[in-house]
Formats: sequence, structure tokens, C-alpha cells
Amino acid sequence: MTSSMTKPNKVDSIAKENIGKIALQKQTEGTMDTTATEMQTEIHKGSNSKKSYEEEIWETVDRALKDDAIKGDFYVVVLFKKERHLQNIVRQYFFYRNSCPTPEYDQTVYHVRRMDRKIKYLWTVPDVATCKWLPLRVNELPDEQLHLVKMIQDFNSGELEKVARKMNDEFILVK
Repeated sequence: MTSSMTKPNKVDSIAKENIGKIALQKQTEGTMDTTATEMQTEIHKGSNSKKSYEEEIWETVDRALKDDAIKGDFYVVVLFKKERHLQNIVRQYFFYRNSCPTPEYDQTVYHVRRMDRKIKYLWTVPDVATCKWLPLRVNELPDEQLHLVKMIQDFNSGELEKVARKMNDEFILVK
């Protein structure tokens, strides 16, 4: 064994195994329905127990600022992916890019001004199911979820795509 490699920690192996077992058990117990608020609460805990969502964002910003390929303003994208076989486990992927991405499901996008490190929240598009049923229940939702409904409506109507194209200085065909 070289000095750069470490022996796997037995506790880490047990914890990973238990997480999988617990997730599988929960999945087989019944429906895995979660509200948008519950999902948002879990998401903002961060991708691991040591970092918050905001810490992950700032770490991604710091990586982008050190990258010579990123010259001006840039975008931080967060993708949310469910595990294929364990649908109650959601992973977050944080990355940066030069151009504004095309809006898609399970995505949050931020614009970062390099000059002063100001972050502007652009949008969140939840999963397909939430995009279908949340706007239908708009009268039942608490006020804090109405902004999400508006984003879903803007995604469905193509308004978010227009925002992305404008941010990229792309030609927008007007019908």
C-alpha cells in the first residue's frame, strides 16, 4: 500500500451499506411520495452531512474563479438525480460553465458576476411529476411555493429558454 492510499474505514463501509439497506427498505414499504417542500428541505442540507447547499455553491464558484478557461461571468448549475434503483435517494451535482444552460428538469441555475462574485438565482425546474401536478394545486399551496409554480409555468411556456438565450446573446426567433 502506498502512502497516498488509505485503508477503507470499516465504519464508512458499514454506513454506506446501511444507507442502501435503509433506502431499499423504505422503498419497499410503500409509496415514496414527497412534497416539494420536503424535497427542498432535504436538498438544502447539502450533498453530504458536512457541507450545506450554500457551501457547495460557494465551493463551485471558487473552483470556477481558479479555472483559466472561465474568463468572464459564468453559471453554476445544480442537477438533482435520483438513484436508478433507490428512488428515495437524490444526489446533487454542482458544476460551472461559461454559457447559460438550456432549462431542463431537475435543474437549478445561478449567474455569477466574476467582477464582484455576486450570485443571481435564475431558476429551478423540479422533476417531471412536480412540474405536472404542482400548477394544478396552486390554490392549495403555501405562499413560499408560488414562485416555484411561476418558474414551472415559465419553463412550460418557453420563457426560461428565452432567458437562457438572452443570457447567451443568442438570436431569439419571435413568432
